[in-house]
Amino acid sequence: MTCCKTVRPVEPDELDEVYRIEAESFDQPYPRWYLDLLYGLSGGEYFLVSQGSEGRITGYIIGIPLSSGACHIASIAVEKRCRRRGVGTALLQSLVEVCSSRGYSSFVLEVEAGNYPAQSLYARSSFKPVMIVPDYYGEGRHAVVMALLGERPCCLDG
Repeated sequence: MTCCKTVRPVEPDELDEVYRIEAESFDQPYPRWYLDLLYGLSGGEYFLVSQGSEGRITGYIIGIPLSSGACHIASIAVEKRCRRRGVGTALLQSLVEVCSSRGYSSFVLEVEAGNYPAQSLYARSSFKPVMIVPDYYGEGRHAVVMALLGERPCCLDG
């Protein structure tokens, strides 16, 4: 079983599957209706899913275009059985490629301060920590804001 055969835009009828991964991945998941809202804000084209060899959705990433050539990565998650198998990297690289091809050159995201695997994923793609937001995820749960400013990650050069 391959966890990431393709990365492609999500279809609206697949948002229940995305929610399954969201609920599995976070202790305070976005409500299902919020995924519909993010789908609309992303214009559909910046809301990507990974699909395994069996056709099952194995992960997702949501980008929200902002002004000034920036894209906010609102969420990324991979189902547990597919973590540490390159799915998150494929999703992140694909979103950066899509956004870059449409003129976005900077990217920003928030990650929980204690989520070292996610921070490592972003750092491998040239994201840098820029600030801490206290209590972003609740009392005592701080966010690290990470950004990729006006450059392409090393793995996308070429």
